[in-house]
Amino acid sequence: METPKDVLRPKAQPPFRVLIQFESTGWFDTTSEEKNTTLIPQLKEIFEEWKSGDATLIGTIDADLFSSGPGNNIGWHACFLFEVSDLQTITNMTHAFRERGLDRYFRVEAIIGRSFPLLEDK
Repeated sequence: METPKDVLRPKAQPPFRVLIQFESTGWFDTTSEEKNTTLIPQLKEIFEEWKSGDATLIGTIDADLFSSGPGNNIGWHACFLFEVSDLQTITNMTHAFRERGLDRYFRVEAIIGRSFPLLEDK
């Protein structure tokens, strides 16, 4: 269990929590064929790489239950929470979109932190 001092003065040490915010910026400008033959297979490939690498998936949320169409003012429509042991892993995760040219269709942004010690007593 962390001491009150640890709660007030956190240490920047692994494992890190990373919240990946995911937004479809160019998805609606593509055809169904392009989605099915290119974008969805590449997304699946990236997500499998993430899960098989140094990132442990904790959970996801897709905010599409009560919305449709392009993103709103929150800036994302899905978020993925991972635990990682180093910052390079996060760089590799976001770069996977650039590497495949998917940054034209999707925006990903990483928010890095730690577990919340008052809720996750270790």
